[in-house]
Amino acid sequence: MKLSQNQSAPLFNTVDIWQNTVSLQHQQGHKIYLAFMRNAGCPVCNLRVHELLQKADHFAKHNIKIWLVYESTPAKMKEYLSQQSYPFIFIADPENKLYQLYSVERSTGKVLKSIFNGILGKAMKGQKLYKEKISQDGHTNTIPAEFLIDEKGRLQIVHYGTHIGDHLPIEQLR
Repeated sequence: MKLSQNQSAPLFNTVDIWQNTVSLQHQQGHKIYLAFMRNAGCPVCNLRVHELLQKADHFAKHNIKIWLVYESTPAKMKEYLSQQSYPFIFIADPENKLYQLYSVERSTGKVLKSIFNGILGKAMKGQKLYKEKISQDGHTNTIPAEFLIDEKGRLQIVHYGTHIGDHLPIEQLR
């Protein structure tokens, strides 16, 4: 069942790709932008990460921590991130435990809908941003989902994408 605004965010404890503990329960007092991406080789996801990186000052100003979840393995994520430093937390979830906890959808129909919503242009832009070609290792039909969790652990914004590349406008994340 999809999550809804104002409900408590499902709590989880995991590790990031560098084996640092990540606990939603211990983040009270900070806002968390929790985004479920597809995989490290997804050029549309790569474009989104670069958009977020360009707005890092916006997130710091609004006391928002960025947590990005990928279906990729930790090894694939390290390959993806090897050449650059990011002010974000990257979580590898190849077993889809967090995806299930947050009811992230897979939909071939929504993938097809992406063709009519600018996916090809976004994919081309995102592909150009890779330093090295990265192969995809997740599901090709995972649809993005994004959540802004407030300082008290409640879902302030819930966004389940209608197609690949359907992301929240960054200006809404405050």
